[in-house]
Amino acid sequence: MVQQLFTQGSLFDLQTVIDYGQSVINVAQGLAKVLIDNRPLSTKTVSSQMNRYFLGTAASGAWQWKDAYEAVEVAQILYLRQKGYKPLLESPLTVLLELEKLVALCPTQTRRSEESVQLQQFSTPLPLAYLVAKAGFIQATDLILEPSAGTGLLAQLAKLHGASLVLNELAPDRSKILRRLFPGTLLFSVNAEQINDYLAGKTQPSVVLMNPPFSTSPKINSRNPDATPRHINSALQRLADGGRLVTISGNWFSPNNPTWRETFVRWQSEARVLMSVGVNGKVYSKHGTQIDTRITVIDKVPADNHRQIPCISETLDLPELLALIEQLPQRFSWERSDIKAAAKAKVVQLPKRSVVSCSTSSLHKM
Repeated sequence: MVQQLFTQGSLFDLQTVIDYGQSVINVAQGLAKVLIDNRPLSTKTVSSQMNRYFLGTAASGAWQWKDAYEAVEVAQILYLRQKGYKPLLESPLTVLLELEKLVALCPTQTRRSEESVQLQQFSTPLPLAYLVAKAGFIQATDLILEPSAGTGLLAQLAKLHGASLVLNELAPDRSKILRRLFPGTLLFSVNAEQINDYLAGKTQPSVVLMNPPFSTSPKINSRNPDATPRHINSALQRLADGGRLVTISGNWFSPNNPTWRETFVRWQSEARVLMSVGVNGKVYSKHGTQIDTRITVIDKVPADNHRQIPCISETLDLPELLALIEQLPQRFSWERSDIKAAAKAKVVQLPKRSVVSCSTSSLHKM
């Protein structure tokens, strides 16, 4: 969508104003057609579409490659929608392999903008987003909160299950994309480290799916590893009793790491960690990095033993991660007000791996 407005200088001086969100969607629609045809997306194709809808080239400053990568991610979402993709009708491994093939058709994100570096904007790769959503055991009756929604990859996987969404995204351009992608969805643009405060009295989700910035906070220039637990802690507070939170973090944020051990122990008084497992960094290769990450699954039900937390220090490939997720227990009913008193949770069994007992003798630094 393009508008032309008169500038203050002259009645004959026209200024072209781009609707950023709609322009990204327009680009993505063209790219999605290529993906549906099972053809690779070349950088030449992406550039051509960007030039068309942003009325200029990257060299002229009409757009940045960050914008183009956002459009590629949105194209993946549109692919899922246009294919009428129904993950519940396929075997999980089949879905995972299909999503990996889809991502392989997309160009690698090799260029970073200043904003993407500052805000650590690494979107969730689609195959990993599928596993995060699967770990949430999402139902059509759920209300899903995604506190750092990015371009909506995680949100779309939740939407495929028929769930309702509440989204938050601090970056203005990404918020514009989300508003176009998910019209009518409640969308906030706040620092998710305080998401519980901002959403107080507004909504309480049954599931939280999140991929927060790992070590950066707004208005703090230096590295801030406390950002990860702040994001998770605030989201846990907002989560309904009996609900489930699934988060991606840096692999270093582990109950097996003495630096963060007590953070996990404190959470156990209100919510039990069902699983914490490292993820091999190659899943992020198309996003321009191969950093190892970690998935942690938490139910908002007090733990029986605060100091015993299931944890795998090794990093797993996605099919191995899928096998563990399929062992997770079903969620509790989030509508029950007596959930804390009544619930007795089962913790996923981690065969041939480590269950961390948080005492000094049983921990080793990652």
